[in-house]
Amino acid sequence: MKKKLERYTWLCILLISIGVTAQETKPLIQSKLEGTVVDAVTKEPIIGASVTIQGTTHGVITDTDGKFYFQTGQKFPYVLLISYLGYKKQEVVVNKNDITIDLSEEQNALSEVVVTALGISKEKKSLGYTTQAVKGKELATTKETNFLNALSGKVAGVRITNSQGDMGSSRIIIRGETSIAGNNQPLFVVDGVPVDNSQLNFGGATRDFRNAIADLNPQDIETLTVLKGPNAAALYGSRAAHGVVLITTKSGKGQKGGYGVTFNTGITVSQVATLPSFQNSFGQGSNGKFSYVDGKGGGVNDGVDESWGPRLDGRLIPQFYSKGEAVPFVAHPNNVKDFFNTGLTYDNSVSIAKANEKSDFRLGVNNQKQLGTVPNTEINKTNFSVNTNYQISENVKVGVNANYIVTDAPQLPGGPTGGRAAGVMLQFLWFGRQVDINELNKDWTQNWNNSYYSNPYWNAYYNTTSQQRNRLIGDIHLDAKLAEGLNFRFRTGVDYYNDRRKYTIKYGTNGTPFGSYAEDAYTVNEQNTEGIFQYTKQLNDDFTVDALAGFNIRNHSDANNYQKAPRLAVPDLYTLTNSRDP
Repeated sequence: MKKKLERYTWLCILLISIGVTAQETKPLIQSKLEGTVVDAVTKEPIIGASVTIQGTTHGVITDTDGKFYFQTGQKFPYVLLISYLGYKKQEVVVNKNDITIDLSEEQNALSEVVVTALGISKEKKSLGYTTQAVKGKELATTKETNFLNALSGKVAGVRITNSQGDMGSSRIIIRGETSIAGNNQPLFVVDGVPVDNSQLNFGGATRDFRNAIADLNPQDIETLTVLKGPNAAALYGSRAAHGVVLITTKSGKGQKGGYGVTFNTGITVSQVATLPSFQNSFGQGSNGKFSYVDGKGGGVNDGVDESWGPRLDGRLIPQFYSKGEAVPFVAHPNNVKDFFNTGLTYDNSVSIAKANEKSDFRLGVNNQKQLGTVPNTEINKTNFSVNTNYQISENVKVGVNANYIVTDAPQLPGGPTGGRAAGVMLQFLWFGRQVDINELNKDWTQNWNNSYYSNPYWNAYYNTTSQQRNRLIGDIHLDAKLAEGLNFRFRTGVDYYNDRRKYTIKYGTNGTPFGSYAEDAYTVNEQNTEGIFQYTKQLNDDFTVDALAGFNIRNHSDANNYQKAPRLAVPDLYTLTNSRDP
């Protein structure tokens, strides 16, 4: 049993930062051009700006320091075309190397209001740091099962990576790696409530489980704002050292004069895009020889699973499916590709909203069913959401937000396979090129000529990794106007979930002949209560007073009950775990 309990309290934070940038002078090289694109007002680097040489196909985007680089073989002068969303496009004539280009914001962008730390709204032009917002519609259009994948390419300086496709985790890094400790991901805040984004992979599992923030339904997101630097995220403390992702969910505020019903449905088709390149000249065996003996290796090849055997030229050799008869020894170039299915994801959601002068509400339900490209893999997720507000009096408003998520995955890819293989693709790295995958699919229980791995279909249907998670994210909040320019906001919120995982290896699996069974049981609970006083007063056209004071009380606990039965010598562990019988 592992438990942790933490409590943090803060009263007021004041930060002042001064930055000085030095630029090294470099000699003029006519075929080479380097430069930096910065904001004309703040002088901060602009990440992801497009820089193109007029009249050519040479184009690049600026990196995390706002820098760009060309090696063109052309001579000066150049005419550069620079553009970035929210900024005026520029044409710059360049006669020297190593330049700095200032971009000015569009006039309509100067008055843009953005949500910053602690849900405070400010004009973008008044900020001394970088933020970038994405509308929820942009996240929902792509129908990603993990909404983080939909952020890829939409926010400058943000990198999204995933290792096991659309059924695995996605990692988000803002402005590069900043810590050697390994955890460089930002803090997520949903409607003012900090939420967990862990994977909780403590039990030695081989499966890359989805990160917890993937529980959210992109259809419920109104806006997503990324706070990119320490200045922007300072009010959230050390947890926000790698940035903050602020998520605001949809409400019923825009639905006037009656009930509004929204229905969305979609089907996504997915296929494995890239596989390793395999040779198809030699089959399984050693020293140019191969012999099948009762499906357990042995004989000439002595249990070898490498492809150092005979040429795949059609010579007659007994094989695992031929019942001792000699059959052509030929390559099956698609024997790995044919193992994978066409994945399907069904996504359906419905919401109802209404608003009047005193109140508004929105109720939503989303159901997502995903059938993976690996046979017998499946994830089901259902989200229930509610967002409601009520104006008690002219100066006092109260509200409730809640999101309840149920995730049920009877089988995930990349689970326990027994033997040397610990994932889907690893079992194919030494796969004999003469093996016909369709013959293996006919009878998943039959032996075959590989003493190290079981039939891949045996692993897919009998050696399972399942997951069940129930989660509640919600808060109760109050907004009060105490005096002219003085407002008070109170919020108490919770992020609670339990996560149960089961790992089963069937009795008789190669490498684990007696089978095994293990469970992980995680519980995560975080509660945040905060009160904020904000005072704003416009002194004149040039000066504004903006003061903030408040407190936050955080209680966090997590528990892990890990149980393992490594060698259960039972006749059929598969039956005991109630897995589906194919």
